[in-house]
Amino acid sequence: MARKEKMKIVIFLAGFIVLMIVFGAVLKVLDNHMKESDQPDKYFLKNDEDDMKEEAQGSVKLSGQVYDYFHQFETVLVIGTDDTGKDEKQYQGSMSDFLMLIAYDKTDKSYAMLPINRDTITEVHLIDDKGEGEATADIQVCTAHWYGGNAEQSCENTVKAVSDMLGGIEIDGYYSIPMESIARLNNEVGGVTLTLLEDFSDIDSSMTKGNTITLSDEQAYHYIHDRYGVGDEQNISRMKRQQQYMKEMFKKVKSDIKNNSNFANDLFKNMEDVAVTNMKAKKISKLAYEITKGTSKGFFEIDGKNKVGQSLGDGIDHAEFHADEQSKLETMKKIYGLEKREDDGN
Repeated sequence: MARKEKMKIVIFLAGFIVLMIVFGAVLKVLDNHMKESDQPDKYFLKNDEDDMKEEAQGSVKLSGQVYDYFHQFETVLVIGTDDTGKDEKQYQGSMSDFLMLIAYDKTDKSYAMLPINRDTITEVHLIDDKGEGEATADIQVCTAHWYGGNAEQSCENTVKAVSDMLGGIEIDGYYSIPMESIARLNNEVGGVTLTLLEDFSDIDSSMTKGNTITLSDEQAYHYIHDRYGVGDEQNISRMKRQQQYMKEMFKKVKSDIKNNSNFANDLFKNMEDVAVTNMKAKKISKLAYEITKGTSKGFFEIDGKNKVGQSLGDGIDHAEFHADEQSKLETMKKIYGLEKREDDGN
């Protein structure tokens, strides 16, 4: 190879190497510059962290403090009404003998039951027959169903009273049936088997305390409804029987749904003519089905004190239950996973 051609090759290689070195240096400078420019200042870093925080799904205010919850819940109030207030000429709401909140956690597929003592003293709106009115009174929560011009307004007023009592918790729906329809419900599920907590032998000789029986429809009604002449005649004792019945009935329904996926839908359709609800049968049965597949957190209870008082202002002594505020807070924390909201300075 000629000397001149060899020199050309050497010069070309040297130039190529120099070019690669320069190109590498430029890339390094650009890389360092990009790293520096990509570093957010504290302000933007703080905002990014805030954006990453889980968004609250709702809040309540208890004991003067706001608490947030971060799971998605479907909350339903189940109402069992007594036979008072029946008037063919003019509607008059009856009282709520049975109140229970069912909270289904859609995030972790679990559910909790919170029976509400009917005698709990709380703020009740004294609405008129149009569902309107600003007046309120601190009276038994069961009386909220007295007020309103129709069954739907009575239920809505009851929902509001329970929601306000629990810090403004969002209640998505209600399902109400007369207590006298318990017999029919018992028939629909084929009877409920349990061990009697109280003695009902004056009504039925087979209903002695401690006896384990499958309740007939009539026996189920008395076991759930009766208070006077039974045990200590306290509503707390009746609530324990109601919880027991609901727990055992739920086990039965759960088993029936496993054998027949349409069981819940059929059950609620068969009870439609006696029920008052703002939910479609399809939605109710779907929720019931999801609950039966979920994990139970169990039944919860708000502690408090029982006394006799005249909060109704009718000059007659009535049972009153005064809920303990700390117990209310702790119970709601367990059910909804409440987290105290930090003061934002507003």
